Amino acid sequence: MNDQSRVHPEVRMAAGGRAGGYQSSLLIFLLILLVNAVVLTAGYAGYDVALSKEHSALEFAQLIALLPAFALFWLGWRHGHEAEKTASGALAMLTVAMFVRELDVKTLGGPEWFRWLSHHGLQEILLVGMTLPILWYLARRRHHWRGLMRLLFSPAAIPLFISGILLLIAVEFDREIATTAHLRFWEEVLELNGYLFLNWSAFNHWVIVRRRLKEASSCPA
Repeated sequence: MNDQSRVHPEVRMAAGGRAGGYQSSLLIFLLILLVNAVVLTAGYAGYDVALSKEHSALEFAQLIALLPAFALFWLGWRHGHEAEKTASGALAMLTVAMFVRELDVKTLGGPEWFRWLSHHGLQEILLVGMTLPILWYLARRRHHWRGLMRLLFSPAAIPLFISGILLLIAVEFDREIATTAHLRFWEEVLELNGYLFLNWSAFNHWVIVRRRLKEASSCPA
């Protein structure tokens, strides 16, 4: 009988879960590298101006990238408990707000009244209207704040910090630096990477929620 057979099944399961988590994280990182390789190759091939236009492939890719992040955060809210559920709900709402921001209602066209409204504050109204519920949601669940801090400063949240930094840089880049189509291409690349790292963060959070569910199911009643 080898040493592995003497290890408690739950210990082996936890070790296997960690190994699977590392492998999945490596796969996500490689996918991010692959997406960047494709986008940067297209940019260097002379398609950077075309990719930086409104409703271009890059903007479409950003919208698509937000969908799995929302789905994972929604699953975390649906199946999570305590702080994990609160974090999932807040991040799901934040992802929807990001989607609306990327949608840019000013360029959607439509009836005359909608075009007038979209150019007179509709985008800002929507963003404020979708951000305030997040603050209200977190305030209502202030008894989870300690658990939220624990989640925020765990290694699994590192991609979330990277995502936030990339998106903040992209906003500043858009306001102060991106004055030409070539520079706007890099602003779009920064945003795309921000959303890709948000997906990585969503996956890590879903892994935490699933681990809690397994722990709860394995505990005797």
